[in-house]
Amino acid sequence: MYLSQSGYAAGVRSCAFYPLWPLLVRGFAPVLGGSHLLAGLVLANSLSLAAWVGFHRLVSRRWGESAATWALVFLVAFPGSLFFQFHYSESLFLLLVLLLWWALEQGRPGWAALAGGLLPLTRGVGIFVVLPIAGYALKPAVPWVAARARQASRLGGAVWQTVLHWGRLRCRGGGGVAGSGEAVPAVFPLRAVARRALLLAAPLLGWAAYLALMGVWTGNAFEGFAAQRHWGVHAVGNLWDVPKFVVGFFTPSEWHAFRGSVLDRCAFVLVLYCLPVLWRLDKSLLVWIYVLGILPAMSGTFTSFTRFASCGFPFFIALGVFLKPDPGARGWGIRAWLRWVLLAVFALLHVVLVWRFVNFRWAG
Repeated sequence: MYLSQSGYAAGVRSCAFYPLWPLLVRGFAPVLGGSHLLAGLVLANSLSLAAWVGFHRLVSRRWGESAATWALVFLVAFPGSLFFQFHYSESLFLLLVLLLWWALEQGRPGWAALAGGLLPLTRGVGIFVVLPIAGYALKPAVPWVAARARQASRLGGAVWQTVLHWGRLRCRGGGGVAGSGEAVPAVFPLRAVARRALLLAAPLLGWAAYLALMGVWTGNAFEGFAAQRHWGVHAVGNLWDVPKFVVGFFTPSEWHAFRGSVLDRCAFVLVLYCLPVLWRLDKSLLVWIYVLGILPAMSGTFTSFTRFASCGFPFFIALGVFLKPDPGARGWGIRAWLRWVLLAVFALLHVVLVWRFVNFRWAG
């Protein structure tokens, strides 16, 4: 509210927050009689609804209607998802993340560049979408690398067999080895990789635009980073301070508070439990959950993690796929119990956090 109404200025603690959301609210407020509060609420609910519809359609195409429905149910019921309905940037960030995911999956570079460029202007973690974009860029090279790895492995095996049999070469197939019959890509697909790698410029340009805007508004391009010190929570240095992260995990102080929240740590454990499912579903989703789940937990030592995890869409895909009903199952199996118990816990905690939020208590 302050940023959308008054803007950025040197020495203001609110400079720690990124500008796309307050700018969007400011631009939309005149449509609603100049009310920034009403504009923020309407935008948050509209954008989150669009994100949820898009999420359901994207998941249903890959993993079926049932998995998509339950993934969406878990997403909506998740305790941190209450912020999709309030004056926060979660709704905008999730919509842009899903747009980028869809664009990379469908090979739509224009939409990918748009989403990738806007994400660093929405959240600090947005700059790290360079990681899934890099994975997308390297994808054409995977067959070439895999073939070369198999070739090296089989050639090494052939040499070992030669040693064991006193010089008698006994190659039994393999890429690049006589008698293999395997088609190995001859040339590294440099052109395809380079063309896709151009998308890496989008988040970098978005981050450069953020620094330029801060410089114009406050006279210091790094005013946002300086403002983070006032809050004393998130810091880039925390990303490689693994001992601090581990100690922080094992030293909760309250069931839910600004620091030391048990709930935030439980949400993080649940995310970790979903990693094997994501490994089986689509290994590229592990990069996404690292950006959207692991990095926010490390940068702030779990502060507000329940809220941040609401945008970690692979987490909910894993829950939906793993816990969806089995059409051939009879009675209530273990997964059915897990499904309904988890949903009940999510819904109960969601209600509790909403009550805390509207009563000016810490919710995330």
